[in-house]
Amino acid sequence: MDTAPIFDKISGEYDRFNHLFSLNIDKRWRRGATRVAARIARKMALARGCQLSEIKVVDLACGTGDLSIMLAKKGLSVTGVDISEGMLEKGREKVENLWQGKNARYPRPVLEKGDGADLSFADSSVDIITIAYGIRNFDDRPESLREILRVLSPGGALLILEFGEPKNALFRLVYKPYFRHVMPGMASALTLGKDAAAYKYFISSVEKFPKFERFCKELSQAGFQFVGHKCQTGGISVLYRAFKPVGK
Repeated sequence: MDTAPIFDKISGEYDRFNHLFSLNIDKRWRRGATRVAARIARKMALARGCQLSEIKVVDLACGTGDLSIMLAKKGLSVTGVDISEGMLEKGREKVENLWQGKNARYPRPVLEKGDGADLSFADSSVDIITIAYGIRNFDDRPESLREILRVLSPGGALLILEFGEPKNALFRLVYKPYFRHVMPGMASALTLGKDAAAYKYFISSVEKFPKFERFCKELSQAGFQFVGHKCQTGGISVLYRAFKPVGK
């Protein structure tokens, strides 16, 4: 399914709805992934005897650039990639507005159009790849994971944020009606119904995505090692971590 038109259509409201529906907790989830990426990058830089800015990060399905910007502010060299030109335009506006004053000392992130199943990067040329709430939208996930493995440097890291569901049964009883009915209803009301189909797709894609250990198994089958996951906010969000074997 070509999801670019869906995200082009909602690009204007995407950030606002993300923050509204998550009660701004989505920012904390991204900060958690950013800290992990920065910690891995510092270890890489130390091992290589290079500057942190020489560690190359690609943020796939970067959307409007929130995670790309956070990573760049850690001193990393970041390229954000997305299939939606509408989302990228919003992200470039953010970068243009933010990269002045004190932020000018950080490497400026570059946001470009691209397909996660056909990456433009050379073999073993990227040190860290991040994906925030976008892996479930990849049409051919196994092929995309193979592409990620190809472009990652030996020992390189893949960090994926994706939605899960509360592991606590009582929390799940409250969360599921909110997620399935309240969220799309609010989105439809706030956009006068024009984006209802896009948010129905969002709900469906989250519910179909393999969660927790099942997705970890996919990563292992794709050839990654040291695969693991960490729940955020009781399992509503999940941070997956995997590495390319050193010998590959």
